[in-house]
Amino acid sequence: MKRFITTMLSSVLALGLVAGSASAEQIKLKMATSWGGGLVMDKQAKYFAEMVEFLSNDEIQIEVFPGGTLGTWNTVTETVRNGVADMGHTYDGYNWGENKAVALLSGYAGGLNAEQLIHWLYHGGGQEMIQEFQLEEFGVIALPCGISPREMGLHSTKRVQTLEDFKGLKVRTSGIWAEISKDMGISAVVLPGSEIFAALERGVVDAVEWAQLSVNKAAGFHKVAKYLIMPGIHQPAAVGTCNFNVDVWNKISDRNKRIIEIAARKMSIDFYHFVGHEDAPAYEFYLESGNEIVVLDDEVITRARELSYAWADRVAAEEGGWFQTILDSQRAYEKAWANAWKYRDSVKPAAVPD
Repeated sequence: MKRFITTMLSSVLALGLVAGSASAEQIKLKMATSWGGGLVMDKQAKYFAEMVEFLSNDEIQIEVFPGGTLGTWNTVTETVRNGVADMGHTYDGYNWGENKAVALLSGYAGGLNAEQLIHWLYHGGGQEMIQEFQLEEFGVIALPCGISPREMGLHSTKRVQTLEDFKGLKVRTSGIWAEISKDMGISAVVLPGSEIFAALERGVVDAVEWAQLSVNKAAGFHKVAKYLIMPGIHQPAAVGTCNFNVDVWNKISDRNKRIIEIAARKMSIDFYHFVGHEDAPAYEFYLESGNEIVVLDDEVITRARELSYAWADRVAAEEGGWFQTILDSQRAYEKAWANAWKYRDSVKPAAVPD
């Protein structure tokens, strides 16, 4: 980690010196997002924009638009590809209907945990795989741009602990978990973040999955849903993506492209650390607010993982191509980390399904 930080700072300083001596290019970009507000907007999308502006000595200025302003909240990639926006910040899992391989790259129920995912992205070839895949399949330039640890699970108006409790439960969710969770008896309801609170308050849904403990505080879900269900079986990690219109990207100088890449990487690590730091006091906050913490039975966690592995195997057999390539890479990386709990965590992880 110390070597990584030193290398990053050296790169930033070197780029800063070049920026001070080179003739400045002025670029103004419009960023479409999937977020109506909240910490993902502030600590990922806006933070990235601010970091790029700072590192480029204001040569690149990014105007950040709330979800739904430039295109719809869950089609940001299409908005960017079509040139309605110059760039975007989104969760690529929203694009699973167009290509299911995005679920593997953005984090899914049977995937790598956050620590494994960070290492795979930046040292195991994951970032390069994302870029090649996104350019080929979606026609955009993509960078990992915000890594999140495991989400908390559910804010629920009903106590949920066993497999039986999930049958018929109306859950706001999105991405591939909306498909996988049906085999647990869940009734999935796909909604944007801006509509979740009202749906929970009015009983349109019984429970919502959104993000981590600390990220969800500002949304106020805990005020209308007594139970906090843990852990987040649907999302062991998540990756936000910054994508760029190809024509726009090609007009940016090599130096500023490198600055954008450094900003994205720094923001990803910073957000991971920010959430980890904030989740501990957030847990106490919910207890003090009168919420009840419910830990899922082991059978639920095991079943969710089995279903997720089976789903991935089935899709890989049906589609092959990028899905198979990415799945093989991630499974190999997970296998390489099989003994990491002995020297990093001291807690044996849940068994991997056969």
